[in-house]
Amino acid sequence: MREVFAVAAAAYDRGNPLLALERPETEALLPPLTGKDVIDLGAGTGHYARLALALGARSAIAVDATAEMLARAPRPSAVGDVSALPLRGESADVAIAALLLSFVSSLEAALREAARVLRPGGVLVASDLHPIASERGWHRSFTGANGERIVIDAPPPSLRSVAAALESAGLRCEVLREPAIDERLRPAFERAGRRDFESLRGTPLLQVFRARKDPRDAA
Repeated sequence: MREVFAVAAAAYDRGNPLLALERPETEALLPPLTGKDVIDLGAGTGHYARLALALGARSAIAVDATAEMLARAPRPSAVGDVSALPLRGESADVAIAALLLSFVSSLEAALREAARVLRPGGVLVASDLHPIASERGWHRSFTGANGERIVIDAPPPSLRSVAAALESAGLRCEVLREPAIDERLRPAFERAGRRDFESLRGTPLLQVFRARKDPRDAA
């Protein structure tokens, strides 16, 4: 999997209809970031670390398993496994995990680690492909070095399994959204050369949630 993301690093942020919906939906659930310490988990090219700094965060660390992706991210950054983060416990106020959970080896371990690095009362905002979109044929895909389309078979976790893993990690879900494919995405489909907009219109495309660590849960 790391090899695929290494190849996709150069073109990851371009022509991706999924990002056209995911980014505004995830950003809408972010708490105020001014003066906060933020961790961008599975950061890729560091979009959310960069955004956090632009919104006044005190610090923003991008963490990803792929060095080629992080080469395009703001500093500081760290190559690491989100299931065993190279970060101190209770070192962040906000953790962002965008389009990540489909790729972790253990959903439970990844969310436990997110909870570990959050301070009491800290917030996790996460997104992933919706299981219904996956069942209807939407696959994660990337552009290769020669412009070829690389498709990854990485089914997203069910909403039920995410809810159970959040609870087990000590994170209380405050908001769950299931944004669907709608007219906002038509231009992105056209730019990507996709011809399946009409057949997919109305399909839940994403699961996006905000969860909070118990403010009483101090180490």
